[in-house]
Amino acid sequence: MSGTFNYSDYQKIAAQEQAQSSGDGTKVGYFRLKDDGDIAVARINLGSTDEFMFAAVHTINVGGKWLKVSCHNPLGMNGAGCALCSANAANPKGSISKSARKMYIPMVVSYRDPQSTTGYTPPTPVIWERPASFSRELANKLMIAGDLKNVLVLITRNGKAGDMQTTYSVDVLPETHPVFKPEMIPSDFNAFNNFNIAKHSYWEKSTEEINAFLTTGQFPERTQTNTQQAVNTVANTATAYAAPTVSAYNTPVDATPAYVAPAAPMSTPQTAVPASAATPAAPARNFSGFNF
Repeated sequence: MSGTFNYSDYQKIAAQEQAQSSGDGTKVGYFRLKDDGDIAVARINLGSTDEFMFAAVHTINVGGKWLKVSCHNPLGMNGAGCALCSANAANPKGSISKSARKMYIPMVVSYRDPQSTTGYTPPTPVIWERPASFSRELANKLMIAGDLKNVLVLITRNGKAGDMQTTYSVDVLPETHPVFKPEMIPSDFNAFNNFNIAKHSYWEKSTEEINAFLTTGQFPERTQTNTQQAVNTVANTATAYAAPTVSAYNTPVDATPAYVAPAAPMSTPQTAVPASAATPAAPARNFSGFNF
C-alpha cells in the first residue's frame, strides 16, 4: 500500500485522533491496581445508568499480541452470526476467546504514591474495564451518591496479582473525609469529550476484515497500523506518571487497543474458520479483561 494520501484522507484520520483526546491533548490511559490491598482514589464520569458503556468482545492473538475485537452477535450471544464465535466454537482452546461482555468505566484517578509530597500521583484520565456484571455495583453507588462525578470514591483491590478470583470494592467517600478532600481530584472530565471507546479499548472490524484475519492471521494492512504501537497498561507507581503540563493530568499514554504479550505466537490459520487447527503453545491467557 502506498504511503501517499490526499487531503480528504488526512481530515478523516485527524478527526479520529481528536476523538480520542481532549482539546488540551490529554489522552486516556488504562486503570490498573496491581496487587492485593492496592488502592486508588477516583471520580467516576457517570451520572446515570444511561451513560454506562458496554461491549461484547473477543480476545485474539494478532502478530503475537493479545487484542480485543468486538463481537458481531447481539449482546455477544456466541452464535453463528459472528465468524470469531464460530472460530472459537471450532477450537475453544485456540487463540480466539469466547465472546465476553465488558463494561468500560471512565474515571479520573489518583494512585497511592509514598514518594509524592501529597502521597498520591497527579490525577489522570483512565478507562477501567470490568465484566458487565460489575454494572450492578455502580448502579448501587449511583442510588447512594447520585451523580458519581460529584463525589470521590475509594477503589480497593482484593486479591493478589494473578488471582482469578480478584474482586474490587468501590466506596463512596464523605465530603468531610480527613484525608481525601474533594479538591484532590478536580471535576475535570474534558479528556472524555468526543471520546470513542471503540477506538480506545477494542477494535470494531467488518466481516470482510475478520474473514481476512481468519485466513491469513492478520487484519488488512490499512487497519494494522496500531498493532505496531506498544501500549502498556498504566501502572500505579510513581515512575509511571510525569509532572502535569498543560492540565491537571499527567503526561498521557497512547490510546490504542490494549494488549498483553503472549508466551508463544499464534500459528497462522489455514481456513476462514479453522475446524481442527492444532492447539498452539499455551500462553498465559486471561480473557476476563486483563485486570487480574
